Amino acid sequence: NGSEKDEDCEDEGTNGSEAKKETWKKPDKIDNMNHLKIVYLAYDIFEAQDKKNYSFLESVAAEGTKVDRNNNKFSFENVTYPFEMDFFTKEDLGELEFRYTHEEDGIVYVGFGAINYEEESSFVVDFQFVEEGGKWKMRSMDINK
Repeated sequence: NGSEKDEDCEDEGTNGSEAKKETWKKPDKIDNMNHLKIVYLAYDIFEAQDKKNYSFLESVAAEGTKVDRNNNKFSFENVTYPFEMDFFTKEDLGELEFRYTHEEDGIVYVGFGAINYEEESSFVVDFQFVEEGGKWKMRSMDINK
């Protein structure tokens, strides 16, 4: 039981960072609560890109999605038009706003708005998640500017 107590203390420490809280706040409620876990996974994927947590990114990559550790980018092969995408950093994304989830043909789409108030610019990041071996995996992460 002593170890549980330690973990709780650590959590309090990471939540204390004000800037992070403001930029990366996960929603408590969304329209389709069945998708909440997947939305949280998307936030964790943003976080892992910023921190270059390759092993986590590889663990959530669907079949046909590759993590290029040398160049900090993904390659998405299992989509209509294969493409590569550089990792996002906190600077790239600015403030993140969860926008929507949508499920179709076994794919869950998760959309975010990335807003930079200083530059008055924004773009949309769309994820595709598929279930593989009982776990949700990222099949694609695309950007709409």
